[in-house]
Amino acid sequence: MAFNLFNRSKKEPKAPKQELQVQQASKEEPTSGPSVTAPAGSVLKRYFISEKSTRGFAANQFTFEVDRRATKTDVRDAVERGYKVDVISVNTIRLPAKKIMLGRHAGTKGGIKKAIVTLKEGQTIAQAQP
Repeated sequence: MAFNLFNRSKKEPKAPKQELQVQQASKEEPTSGPSVTAPAGSVLKRYFISEKSTRGFAANQFTFEVDRRATKTDVRDAVERGYKVDVISVNTIRLPAKKIMLGRHAGTKGGIKKAIVTLKEGQTIAQAQP
């Protein structure tokens, strides 16, 4: 009998794909919402601060960078659970990837997905304001 050098052992079964998980706040601990950079696997990544997004504070709108696979419903649930606020509407925008140059080497900067969340009148997210 020959040695089975070319026969590999049985492959381990692949783990099922993980769905996007919304960060859930524990009921015992008071939470002020996710940090500026949320852990991987969550829907909300960070606050998106720009001149245009700061103008939205007057209209009770807050802008977040979110996971590219997140839906409007995922974003709504994440904001409502994470910040204990009522969301009226969610608008999403997918920004394209940009070409960048580093010396003579060309590359791309990955595109992002933004979500503009409108809150109920009188509610606010203190951590998202600069």
